[in-house]
Amino acid sequence: GYKGAGNAQLLQQYCAGEKLPCTIVPEQVVDGVRVSSTYIRNQLETGDMATAVKFLGHPHYLTGTVVHGRALGRRLGIPTANLRLPEGLVVPKFGVYACLVVIDGKTYAAVTNIGTRPTVEGHHVTVEPWILDYEGDLYGREITLEFYRFLRPEMKFPSLEDLKAEIHRNAQETRKLLNR
Repeated sequence: GYKGAGNAQLLQQYCAGEKLPCTIVPEQVVDGVRVSSTYIRNQLETGDMATAVKFLGHPHYLTGTVVHGRALGRRLGIPTANLRLPEGLVVPKFGVYACLVVIDGKTYAAVTNIGTRPTVEGHHVTVEPWILDYEGDLYGREITLEFYRFLRPEMKFPSLEDLKAEIHRNAQETRKLLNR
């Protein structure tokens, strides 16, 4: 519980009083480290997706509805499906990730940026996957991102052409990683 204030017994007592089901799971250890939400949250915040996936037992994911952005990606030939970051969700380290995206049950590789987009003077946090090998209109549709690997930190590039070249390098790396 929060700051160690609770324990399994207190939870069991509370649930019994509220007529709620309760199952106590024994402490879990992976590679000698106790599995905890704090540990997993720290891995997400530092960009260590490989460890987060191992401790979660599945990829960290984000489901959201595609919203309109500034359409800069489309003008660069790198159209992104912008998602709003829900309140209260752990924000992974700002940067670029190799992801899979699930759209209508079909899976695609994606290069996803989380951050403020310093090259284009962004001001708020965005989640922008470029879904590789996908064409179509996703506005207003729900998609799910699965995060697998942190590729690089978010950075300010000297030009949009430099940014575009780096995103294409990130796409090649994503394809290699996710095809294994």
